[in-house]
Amino acid sequence: MTIDAIAYMEWAKTRCTGAVNLGRSGVPALTLAELGLNLRDFEINAENVYGWPPFLEAVAGRAGARPEQVIPAAGTSQAVFLALSGLVRPGDRVVVEKPAYEQFLAVSRALGAQIARLERRFEDGFRWDEDRLEEVLRTKPRLLVLTNLHNPSGKAASRGEIARLADRAAAAGAYVFVDEVYLEFLHGEAGRTAFGAAENILVGSSLTKAYGLSGLRAGWLLVPSGLVTVFRRWVDHQHVEPVVISQQIAARVIPRLDALRRESRPGIEANRRTVMEFIRTEPALEAVEPDGGIVVFPRLKGGLSGDDLALRLREGYDTSVVAGSFFESPRHFRLGFGGPADVLARGLDNIRRAIADLQGSAREAR
Repeated sequence: MTIDAIAYMEWAKTRCTGAVNLGRSGVPALTLAELGLNLRDFEINAENVYGWPPFLEAVAGRAGARPEQVIPAAGTSQAVFLALSGLVRPGDRVVVEKPAYEQFLAVSRALGAQIARLERRFEDGFRWDEDRLEEVLRTKPRLLVLTNLHNPSGKAASRGEIARLADRAAAAGAYVFVDEVYLEFLHGEAGRTAFGAAENILVGSSLTKAYGLSGLRAGWLLVPSGLVTVFRRWVDHQHVEPVVISQQIAARVIPRLDALRRESRPGIEANRRTVMEFIRTEPALEAVEPDGGIVVFPRLKGGLSGDDLALRLREGYDTSVVAGSFFESPRHFRLGFGGPADVLARGLDNIRRAIADLQGSAREAR
């Protein structure tokens, strides 16, 4: 197995460091003190054969699953790796949405899969192409890989829409994996997991994006009962047991997740309005408005490049956004708006100025 570099991840970990950082896709980090927790209240050893039981029960209770269907993971990234490595064998066909989070493609290639694409076009509001779905299902894929909310656009698919897609996939003999880490931003029925909507759906998620708890690496993969043994074997090979203290802290926090979302929601919604008004008033930009979350994926007009804009922002304005090429879309860039409103305002002003710089360079080149 040859593991390709994940260029976006290397960039995010080492170079997404501008003084004005609009490249982040999670809310600001919380401390134990802000959560009202003390490290002395937790132990480093406890019953933890395939997960600490109270953690499994807490996750299962929110998802409508059974505790044994919860496979703990070190964040959603490990859940993705578990899902694909547990199901895909060399030569299998894997259908990955486009644009896509890069890890889906890198892991599929490492496993020797044949990769087909399910388009989610800007012109269609980043909804998947139904004709293309039928086309790829006729090739009898092993697995379809989606994000919900879609990363990078923030568009949502309902539980019913994913259930219908999964039913069609099941008729072709395929499983469906849904990365739901950004779905955690939504409330009520809109934020209900797709797990259990069909027997061939697997779901990955974590506490890393919507709750400021990335350092816990508290994630999970939800799997149909018939696959529990398969994925437990993969756990035995990868890390044997998840980290007990992380699960203990997560289990204490999970009953408070709805309250944490309510606290952050007004700021996020105000920032979303600010961003969308900025895009509407900037002639060089257009965007599909996200249904939730804290990222938007604008497209530049007039032949301008999102990659050039990201570079200009970094070099000229000490500002970070995510270059669209990381999501196979060089005319776009991903903008995160989950941070403080004053930082966002500075970043948007820098984006406007950087666009003007690029337009001036383009005129000079002509």
